[in-house]
Amino acid sequence: MPPFLVPRHVSAHRISAIALYRTLLRQSRAAPLPVESKTQLQNVVRNRCKQTIHLHSYQRLRLAFQAGYEAIEHLDASVAGDEKSTSYIAELISKAPDKVKAAPPKPTLPKSRKKKTLNESNGEENFAAPSAPAFKPTRELLSRPHPLKELSGKRHIPVLFSANKIPVLRIKKPQPPNLSGFINHRIKQRQRRHDRRHWLEEQFEFAQYEDLWDEILEKQIDADAKDDARRVRRRSEPTWAEELQIAKDEVEYKIREEGRKNAAMAVRMQEVVDRERGAFEKERAARKEAKKLARAENRHAGNYATKDKTTG
Repeated sequence: MPPFLVPRHVSAHRISAIALYRTLLRQSRAAPLPVESKTQLQNVVRNRCKQTIHLHSYQRLRLAFQAGYEAIEHLDASVAGDEKSTSYIAELISKAPDKVKAAPPKPTLPKSRKKKTLNESNGEENFAAPSAPAFKPTRELLSRPHPLKELSGKRHIPVLFSANKIPVLRIKKPQPPNLSGFINHRIKQRQRRHDRRHWLEEQFEFAQYEDLWDEILEKQIDADAKDDARRVRRRSEPTWAEELQIAKDEVEYKIREEGRKNAAMAVRMQEVVDRERGAFEKERAARKEAKKLARAENRHAGNYATKDKTTG
């Protein structure tokens, strides 16, 4: 690895570190120890790995990896039934500091940004929650058309358009800011899902190498075991490649489900447009008929006025 690269920013280093971390946790759960000791051992693994996240020294990283691989050897032997390794692990747990055996603190979520406004009446500062993309097609929107007497003015036929394959029903211009925020939020969410799917596809090859390495280790351990009772049992949990495939299938399902919901929503919105257009045509025809009757009454009234003048 070139000396100018930060190790934790290199993919090969990150994959190796994550694989070592997951193996340590998995074997810690499988070790024949009391439940409390297993929990303490997993906390030790989490805390020690957390302390080495930002290491840049290649010498210190080499020592950390050597310690991790040595721990895996003892854990594998303990899982296989070696009592010496089990007692050795239990002794190390008893000698570990209480701080290391304690559960690591949960990460604190970032505080939400809030807009600070000044209350002019009392001069105090109030914190108002930021505007979130809270727009969603409600039942009120999809239950249109409303009666004309409930409208504030003339009826407008809504416009159905596609915002990057997201159906949007706009009643009139200008477009509300919360609707624009909702559209941007949906687009970014879908892009994150596509990016995650591509990333899982790229990591699938590395997962196959990890499965191959696990198979080599299992064969070696089985070959070194003297009797069948001490042979390592095959893992019941999915392999690395299977886990990635499960995650990829889940992301693809969400993408397909979003497309299906968008198509169904587009059909419902088009029905709203058709109903609104029908109501608009009926109201326009009624207005024309009313104007026609009004003109006829005016002409009729004008003719009577003319007759009265002539007869008078």
